[in-house]
Amino acid sequence: MNLKFLKVFLVVLFISLLVFSCKEKTEISSLPRLGTGAIDFNCQDLKGQTWSLDKIKGKVVLLRFWADWCPYCRYEMPVIEKYYRRLNQEGFIVLAVNVKQSAQVAESFTAQLDITFPIPLDPEGGLARRYGVYAIPTNFLIDRQGIIREILIGEVFREEKPLQDLLKNYFSSTLAR
Repeated sequence: MNLKFLKVFLVVLFISLLVFSCKEKTEISSLPRLGTGAIDFNCQDLKGQTWSLDKIKGKVVLLRFWADWCPYCRYEMPVIEKYYRRLNQEGFIVLAVNVKQSAQVAESFTAQLDITFPIPLDPEGGLARRYGVYAIPTNFLIDRQGIIREILIGEVFREEKPLQDLLKNYFSSTLAR
């Protein structure tokens, strides 16, 4: 009787492992990659406005995942803000998604830095998981057709030049001034 139970247990265990390993591969293969369409979403920002990529199609989007405990975010956000203010009228939008923090924490942080671009909230981290974010900050540059053109992880925008270089193909006339 114990041998029969052991066989059934092993068969169930094997099937379970097989099912879960297949599921994980499906999720990994569905993560955003360079040259593929960005995953659409709906997120509310600090002002209560709902954002989706479909809603802003035709604009160049910097989709940034961040948190207030990130030291790089403190000095990168003002650099990004400068370019947002400069290029917003020409179709540049920054969606800086705050990951796993309260609206109060995100509001306090962005107010200290005088940030004006939208701050969508991802309090449970679901959007970050869908995008495969494993480090903060992570940035996705999405072109006017909704295609991911760059994925930048970690400290990138300490100085202006990397952001300017990233955006020059989309806003060359404005950035030349």
